[in-house]
Amino acid sequence: KYYAIETTKNSADIVTDLSYTISTKDKKEGIYLLRTTLNTKDAATHWAIYNTIREIEATFRTLKTDLDLRPIYHKSDEASKAHLHLGILAYWLANTVRYQLKAKEITLGWQEIVRTMNTQKMVTTSMQNQYGQTITVRQCSEPSKEVTTIYDALRFKPKPFTRKKSVDPPKEFQKNIAQSSEIAQKIVITYNNLYLAHDRTRNDTRLYT
Repeated sequence: KYYAIETTKNSADIVTDLSYTISTKDKKEGIYLLRTTLNTKDAATHWAIYNTIREIEATFRTLKTDLDLRPIYHKSDEASKAHLHLGILAYWLANTVRYQLKAKEITLGWQEIVRTMNTQKMVTTSMQNQYGQTITVRQCSEPSKEVTTIYDALRFKPKPFTRKKSVDPPKEFQKNIAQSSEIAQKIVITYNNLYLAHDRTRNDTRLYT
């Protein structure tokens, strides 16, 4: 229907060459019809209003599906209002991301954006050395080409954070620290009590003299 294909065969009736040309398209193909009650006959105005309606419908789909705005499992009015408020804030964030991507000619839905960005993972590795210390290393995986494109369009770094390393002391050392902190706290309380008693005694002496 869309291509005119010609083949060349040899004496054994085997195709040895193939060529094709694009057929002339029917002028009626690809026509999009919109029914409206507006008095204006400007096609651009109709198309802009139709796209606005589509964005509104997509907004409700994003709120109810992608952001889990419904159903609401809260019992109190305050909790329900907070749920709706956070949902609207989340939509503003999602819509801002989509708007900035559209400015860079990246027309992806929110689900596709989330799926693409989920390909970059955060890896946490924990190990224990000879001193009984727990070493934790956290780093991000290398972003794919699609993830890097989105980062560049949003002017974000390709990795949310650099490599992080932390060392936790052994449990016995942590216990000793807790005991030392408790002893220090008792010393401070005892000192405060002695100071108050001394100050009270001095005031009583002044009173009787």
